[in-house]
Amino acid sequence: MKICHNLLYVIFLALTFFYKLPLISQTLIPTAEAAFESQLPFNNEYIKSQKIKSITFDIIDKKDLQVAEDKGLLTYYEFNPNGLLSRFYTTSIIKTIQKEYHSEAVYRHRKKISNGHSYTKNEYVYDTISTNYFYNENSLLKLKRYNDGSYYESYYYDYSTEGKIEKERRCKETNISESKTDFKLGGQYIISEESYKYIITGKNQYKKICMNNEGRSYKEIIFTSNDNKKAISINEQYTVAWITQNSNFEYNDKGQLIKATYKSNSNGELEQIRTYEYDDNDCLLNEKQFKNGTLLNEVSYITDATKKVTSYIIRDPKNKSLRIVKLLYNY
Repeated sequence: MKICHNLLYVIFLALTFFYKLPLISQTLIPTAEAAFESQLPFNNEYIKSQKIKSITFDIIDKKDLQVAEDKGLLTYYEFNPNGLLSRFYTTSIIKTIQKEYHSEAVYRHRKKISNGHSYTKNEYVYDTISTNYFYNENSLLKLKRYNDGSYYESYYYDYSTEGKIEKERRCKETNISESKTDFKLGGQYIISEESYKYIITGKNQYKKICMNNEGRSYKEIIFTSNDNKKAISINEQYTVAWITQNSNFEYNDKGQLIKATYKSNSNGELEQIRTYEYDDNDCLLNEKQFKNGTLLNEVSYITDATKKVTSYIIRDPKNKSLRIVKLLYNY
């Protein structure tokens, strides 16, 4: 009887773990906060549990009816032991150089096998843009440093006891170290400084008041969430202008983000939409990106049995091209 009871208890624990697995054990979890960001929405808990140190993205581009081309493009994510992003960099092509090469005639036993010929080949000049992230003792982002060549721009954050950002300073900085990876602060110029106040306006709603370096309010943001503490709307209104920026979010019965909509009149009328579909294991399967009603990109994700994203394909229907991305994990 005791053995039977213990067996039932083990089965109960196993089933409990199984049903919790979809919520935490997967590489990507789309969120409202990251819906319109260029970086992927990595699941920090999964990265931490799998002890993933870094992920390298190997990128190949392919035009319709053409052979796939590896241009040497890379994207790289590095994580700290808590599963938080510590470094990100991506390469882009800033210049293409077409070089001409010549091959000599081939002889075998003094007999010419093939004639020499000339051919051209593209060589690329790359630009690498990187960002480093630093956190305080509560795992809150305290510094984000962006680097493009010799240009450095940093964001510093101060927090309230509730974990909300109270102050943000944006600075242009210089690195006096000979190595980009070993940053040593030289000069620092404050580009802007902002502070924030928060007012509770309802059960699931609060207002964020944004103030400039003179302490004057220039923007108010109203955040509204559902009973599960997930954002359902973010509405921004500039104090002395007619500019508004509104975001709305929809979820399925499992609490997964299925649609994000962003509207702005800051540069004409703009509407961006992201939609998300999930597979039977609750892993991200498909993402579509729209701008003013036009489909820009469709992203298809491939996930293995451990719910780890192994690759994804970005389809650009307008330019009739594919980007094939393979993820390489380092533990």
